[in-house]
Amino acid sequence: MERSGGETTAAEPGTGVKETPAPWSCITFGPRGAWVEAESYDPELAAKPDAHATCLLWVRQVETEAGQTFHQTSLRLETALAVQHQSQWQLNLDPRSQQLTLHWLRVVRGTQVIDQLRREHMRLIQRESQLERLVLDGNWTLLVVLEDVRPGDVIEAAYSYTTRHPIRPEGTETLFLVPPNLLVGRFRLSVRFAASRAGIAWRASADAPVRQEEDLPEGFRRWSWAGSQLALREPEPNHPGNFLDYVWIQVSDLTDWQRLAGRIEEVWRATDDGTELEPLVGCARPEVVDEAAVQRVVQHLQDSFRYLSVDLESGGWVPAEPAAVARRRYGDCKDLAWMGAVLLRQWGVVARPILVGSGLREQVAQMLPMSLLFNHAVLEVTVGEKTRWFDLTLRAQGGNYSSQPVGWFGCGLPVAAAASALQLQTGERLPGVYAIRETILLDSRPGEFSTVEHRLWTEGWQAENLRRTRLAQGAEEFAAERLKQAQRRYGKARRAGLLHWRDNRTHNTCELVESFEINDVLNRDESGKRAIFDVAPNIILQSFALPEDKPRRGPWDLPFPIEVRHEITVIARSMAVSNRQQRSWECPEFEASLDEPRRAGAWSKIARFTVLVPAVAADRTPAYRTKLEEFLRASSWRLYIPWGQARRPRGDEFGLLPVADAGVESYVPPARSKRVGPGAPSGESIKETAALKIHRPQRWRRSNRTIPRSVPRLLVPVGVFILLLLVRACSRIPL
Repeated sequence: MERSGGETTAAEPGTGVKETPAPWSCITFGPRGAWVEAESYDPELAAKPDAHATCLLWVRQVETEAGQTFHQTSLRLETALAVQHQSQWQLNLDPRSQQLTLHWLRVVRGTQVIDQLRREHMRLIQRESQLERLVLDGNWTLLVVLEDVRPGDVIEAAYSYTTRHPIRPEGTETLFLVPPNLLVGRFRLSVRFAASRAGIAWRASADAPVRQEEDLPEGFRRWSWAGSQLALREPEPNHPGNFLDYVWIQVSDLTDWQRLAGRIEEVWRATDDGTELEPLVGCARPEVVDEAAVQRVVQHLQDSFRYLSVDLESGGWVPAEPAAVARRRYGDCKDLAWMGAVLLRQWGVVARPILVGSGLREQVAQMLPMSLLFNHAVLEVTVGEKTRWFDLTLRAQGGNYSSQPVGWFGCGLPVAAAASALQLQTGERLPGVYAIRETILLDSRPGEFSTVEHRLWTEGWQAENLRRTRLAQGAEEFAAERLKQAQRRYGKARRAGLLHWRDNRTHNTCELVESFEINDVLNRDESGKRAIFDVAPNIILQSFALPEDKPRRGPWDLPFPIEVRHEITVIARSMAVSNRQQRSWECPEFEASLDEPRRAGAWSKIARFTVLVPAVAADRTPAYRTKLEEFLRASSWRLYIPWGQARRPRGDEFGLLPVADAGVESYVPPARSKRVGPGAPSGESIKETAALKIHRPQRWRRSNRTIPRSVPRLLVPVGVFILLLLVRACSRIPL
């Protein structure tokens, strides 16, 4: 959907949104405010090698009493690529709460200044940039296509927003960020406020400039921070979302969280007209409202109401009326959480929405109270003495009242006037289990195919991910995508039989079993007499990347909590019984084990990996990398087998699901409770070693010399014979 100029465009069908004219009335042209300070920059600032653009000036000035924010930027385009991407200058506008004033937009080339602030070159378009995420937010984009822009030019822009927050129009909140990926010659934040304004406070990152404070005429005061970013931080991959790897400064007049929570509840309660929601939602009140009843309501709301955010009037902060949401059967996170809370309250259940930051998570607790820190809402329910959080925007969840997974946010703000502080998230982080057993019936005859069976068990949030994928794709497309995954893993592969699927939402588990025929997976060794089979890597090797081998500023993010098991068994006629190897790795970040039973005709590698923390601390990264690298290196596998051997026949259960409720142990059993060191045999492996004697001479080690076991056995009769000779000789000696 795109709207331009002053035209009126039809709304999206089915949303109930009326035609909307471009909001040119919200845009004016004029000089900067009298309260704004003049700023300058160094045009000769040297560019960073290979940089496409250099930010010469990055300024924000805030006037709290008028609710105005002045922005000034100067960006030098160093390359043709920067010209290509930066010559379409644009700003976002929310006409529900903002007025925009344009001061200047120009291209500076040496001493030449080219004015680009021309109305006929401007377009207002409503792209709905988050439509793919099912969000219609009503924001518009002001677009100016700049003319005659060349490498080396500087784009200078200045504009002001007058903003009134839909929840706190009288309040002030500022979160200033310095672009982390640009060289910044000069940045500055200044905040002008009445000296009588109570409760205004600031907080900043450790690398932010020192705050300057000055008293101004007419009872005003100004705080300012000014600096430069001349040493770029090299981008680091895989940061957790709550790690702020940039200069930030926060200013807010909220003295505590209770003021914000009370104001939000006041506004939200005004949307509840007291309509009985039971018949509209489609849930009849049970005789006993217990944990199971609440769980049924939660799953009904999740599966019967689609997620769609249509917020064209309230600025993203006021939910729709619960009765309207119930009738139209869609809503965003706050709509669904508020409707769920109202419904359960009508049943006498303690329930309330919780605002959370899906990116900042626990970091919210380290910041000043501010509404800008939240971007999601969940539902909190208390039954008896057990309190749980539920995310009503998630579909196809499983489990019960205690075990249904929810994203981990760490803390949140209750929508309740009595909430005096952030609420810590209740319960523990529920784990996910991903266990796959891969059995390969290898055939080394030229032109023949081998057979592979995949048995996959998922549990917890891993099961929900797999379930949602299958629901979104449909059974046929899901099976086709699984075949493509097998082809990426083995090369030439075709499905052999059906994909068998089992879904248990009560226990929140999903299982599937499928089989494939593969060929051209063998290569000749150097002599040409044997075949080489490079076993495809296990899922752990594919899923856990190694951090770069250099110091880091921030932590390394990990999927947590999760347990991964992957057993790969290769069945071939030439495989003889061999030593069983068992190794384990332990560190604060993970526990892992590798078990390699080698029975006659079947060799296996069983990898197990459990993540213990949500992230690796920066100073722990080298040690984590070393341990993980050891494990991944040990997980690789190459086999040499003779040519011309037919694959073994399939068993009766090959390619079929196990009996119901067999559990994850029927796929990949857990690691033994007794820990073993690298290469140390367990009790079972010792028994196997005893059975190997008829197949392969075992050797034992003493004093750095390797001696065959047959030698000690020969010494026994020889020793007895020598002893008899000594006894006989002694009997002939006279006393």
